[in-house]
Amino acid sequence: MASELYLMAVGDGRYSILLCDNRSITQMPAMTPAETLIAFSELDYTDYRKAVRWLRDKHPLFEERIDIPVSDLEDFAAEAILLTPDLHEIDPVSEFVVTDILHRTLQAEDDGTAMFLLTAGQRILRVMEEPLRVQTYLRNIMEVTFDGTAGLTPAEQYEKLRATYADIVRICDPAKLPRREEPLSIRLRSLMELWMLVLALYFDQDRQRICRCDYCWGYFIPKTKKTTRYCDRVTDGQSCKQRGANLARLDKTSEDEALLVCKKLRDRMYSRLLRWQDTAPSERSNLIPMDYELYDQWSENARLVREEYVQGNLTAEEFLRKIDTTHELTSYEAGKVDLPDEPSLWQQLVARDFRFDPERYFPEKMAYLDWTGPDSRWQILTADDLRREAQKGHQSLKEKYGK
Repeated sequence: MASELYLMAVGDGRYSILLCDNRSITQMPAMTPAETLIAFSELDYTDYRKAVRWLRDKHPLFEERIDIPVSDLEDFAAEAILLTPDLHEIDPVSEFVVTDILHRTLQAEDDGTAMFLLTAGQRILRVMEEPLRVQTYLRNIMEVTFDGTAGLTPAEQYEKLRATYADIVRICDPAKLPRREEPLSIRLRSLMELWMLVLALYFDQDRQRICRCDYCWGYFIPKTKKTTRYCDRVTDGQSCKQRGANLARLDKTSEDEALLVCKKLRDRMYSRLLRWQDTAPSERSNLIPMDYELYDQWSENARLVREEYVQGNLTAEEFLRKIDTTHELTSYEAGKVDLPDEPSLWQQLVARDFRFDPERYFPEKMAYLDWTGPDSRWQILTADDLRREAQKGHQSLKEKYGK
């Protein structure tokens, strides 16, 4: 019997993943669809990701040269095989699927072309990246589906997902699930197919809901159907409920209102810049123009005016009038400004494509001119810094306040 992957109903709304090969059948612990989704999204692939990244970026197989020795492909394949025990420790299901596909990939015969060795290496690399890729896809889908939906049912969350990822909802449509009296047992061909099935099963029930904790940003299953904004995770002796409630009050009163408006305007201009740069010239007709020159002009003006305001040389009204060069504000009384938050850059990137991968999108390092303080200075931002910057305006209370 070749390696086969199944999802089997075991009763009481729980399902078990079966790993079947010539030697044995392994049954994974039974969980509900909600529990399974959260567990996979939280798997820590950090070390495995680093090892795969080394294969991709550092292994000599992919060096630019005319001739590639067969020994480089053999070494690359051996390095990939050595990673499977580490993957098993993280997630036996992913390891089972990767090992099976890797075995079949390594059996490919040399077609005699000059590109065979490089192409074979790229195929192996793609196999090793599969768990990382699928987890990224699922995390984006969960972010769109479960962020800000504390009071919604799974069916309503499905409709929210439909509004963003029309292609995905067709795959995980609960209406396509088999309707039969005998216990459900479905054979799967890939990790992606497995998780789309689990999503469909989640949307097909109403016993459990997945919510996102406003404090830690982790996913959880509320104990009741009441709107629940915080989970029960405990950090340093305090639960997210305790910390979240305290920071939520601080969140409303901690910053100068005029400076908050300035920050919102800056985030809005920056988002427009990135949208403008990422859009082909032929498709910009519906966008507000914002290239680097326009953004730099607005930023420099805002920086100088902000300094005057902070030093007490301008009133809040004068400050807002001077920075509102594009006439965005409905009022210049700081407490009455109607400037709805636009989606953060992060939300826009995720909503644009479920395949969005922050590791590939954000560079490892980037120089940045910081003008928010009294002294302008250049800073070196890491990929993590850039991610946090992209999430500003929509982030966990824990990350926003660092406590």
